[in-house]
Amino acid sequence: MDELELLKKDWNKESTDFKEYSEKDIYNMIKNKSVSITKTLLLIGLIEVVLWSLYGYLDQEFPYIRIAMFLVFTGLIIFLFIRMKTGQDSITLMKSILNLRRLILGYAGISLILLVTNNILYFDHNVRDFMAGWNDGLNSNSSIRVLPTNPDAIVPVLGNYIIFGIVLLITFYLLYRVYKRTYGRILQDLRKNYKELSYQDEK
Repeated sequence: MDELELLKKDWNKESTDFKEYSEKDIYNMIKNKSVSITKTLLLIGLIEVVLWSLYGYLDQEFPYIRIAMFLVFTGLIIFLFIRMKTGQDSITLMKSILNLRRLILGYAGISLILLVTNNILYFDHNVRDFMAGWNDGLNSNSSIRVLPTNPDAIVPVLGNYIIFGIVLLITFYLLYRVYKRTYGRILQDLRKNYKELSYQDEK
């Protein structure tokens, strides 16, 4: 539990030995917490790009758009990170927090839109790849060495499309849950910081 959370906890206690915090102390706590959240955000973004690059390597298609998007995202995060560390007033920090929240929402939203769009545009190709991978997985248990299945030689039927569509929807849902638990948690923390700053500014 960080200092800011401990301070909130102490506010609810009726104690004579309550430690008094100045406005500057509270500001610095919120500032340090926001800087820490920004570092975490960069780490999560980096892990995400590594995982998508690995997926692209296995699919023999390097994710250039995602890498370019991440580089722009990283540059903006570093800019906001510097503003947070060097900012000396609550207004500047609040603006940085708001911009960071918008940036996270935009990045997460674009990432999910790209994923959905890609699977819609290449749905037929992905179904063939899925069937080829499934077929190769079944043949791997065989003692006879079989050449990898050529996806282009496969002719899917309606049932194949339905099964792949169900798998895809489950995958989208799981990814949504992952995004909600990572980026959603960061957004909540930033919102708390912004509310604390607004409260102090109003006082």
